[in-house]
Amino acid sequence: MDPYEFILEKVDTVPHLEALMLLWNSRPVGWTCAELGSRLYIPLDKVGDLLRDLVRIQLIAESPTEPPRYSYVAKNSEQDDLMRMVDSAYRQDLVRISTMIHAKASPGVREFARAFLFKKSDHQ
Repeated sequence: MDPYEFILEKVDTVPHLEALMLLWNSRPVGWTCAELGSRLYIPLDKVGDLLRDLVRIQLIAESPTEPPRYSYVAKNSEQDDLMRMVDSAYRQDLVRISTMIHAKASPGVREFARAFLFKKSDHQ
């Protein structure tokens, strides 16, 4: 998958991408919501929301510790390769990628649309 296509399909906001890239670049270190909030400069409730989004799409994992820690989780080498390309693209093309993310429909609209997507495996 192309890194720009991945960003368009999977990344809801610039903070989502920044959190993902921070977790990718610091792997295997786990971060708490408070630690990520201080690095991303966004309120804790927003950090929690975006981390839950990234857990839901299986790019990061939440530890069972208290407080929970979040870290990047590789499902396979292809995902790692994709994250390398996303990281490189974001570093080299920050303005274009930020503009691309901001131009998408709101996360709520995309989430509503996702509810109606049928997966091939669900109907076999």
